[in-house]
Amino acid sequence: MTVLMFSCKEKESERFELLTGTSWEAESLLAGGVDATGPGGLLEGFTGVARFKTDGTGTFGSFEGEWAFNSDETKITINSETLPLPITCTIIELSSTTLTLQALVPNPEDIMGDPITIEMSFSAQ
Repeated sequence: MTVLMFSCKEKESERFELLTGTSWEAESLLAGGVDATGPGGLLEGFTGVARFKTDGTGTFGSFEGEWAFNSDETKITINSETLPLPITCTIIELSSTTLTLQALVPNPEDIMGDPITIEMSFSAQ
């Protein structure tokens, strides 16, 4: 009896395919519940389009860098040389039409160092 063995590429997860299968247009970028996209705004650089490429790189508005899921694909970490630190976001919603991320980040306006909640909502292009 001859056993034929062959390798095949492991199929990517549904969440991976949803995230990388489209470009995401920023719809709402909030910091502390307030629009943070204006000049000097905390999320000004995230306006525009986000692209999560299958190789773990991407563009996130005006930033270029890397992204990665955590082990159970409930969070995404975005890292860029132009960001002061990596941002780890909880995935609130990920569907074929909507991506909503939420994170706690340092608040540059808070002397005590209390973080601020950011929420970024995108729609598929």
